[in-house]
Amino acid sequence: MRKNRSSWLLILFVITGIILGSLIGRFFGTAVPFLNYGPEHLGLNNVEIDLGVIYFQISLLFKINVTGLIGLLLALIIFNRL
Repeated sequence: MRKNRSSWLLILFVITGIILGSLIGRFFGTAVPFLNYGPEHLGLNNVEIDLGVIYFQISLLFKINVTGLIGLLLALIIFNRL
C-alpha cells in the first residue's frame, strides 16, 4: 500500500538533488573534469512580452552537469523508497 506523498516533497527532493549534485561537480570538477561535463546553458534566453502597458523580459537558464543529473536520479530513487 502506497503512502500519500505530496508533490511538493518530490519538487523539494528534485531541486535539492540537482543543487547538491551541481555543487559537488563544481567542487570536484577541477580534479575530475568529467564531472563538470554538460551543455553551457539550457533554457529560455530573453523571452520578451510586450502588453502595451507592461513589458516583461524573462530569462530562464539552467547549467546542468553530470553530477547534477546523478543527484537528480538519487533524489528520485530516495523519494520512491519513502
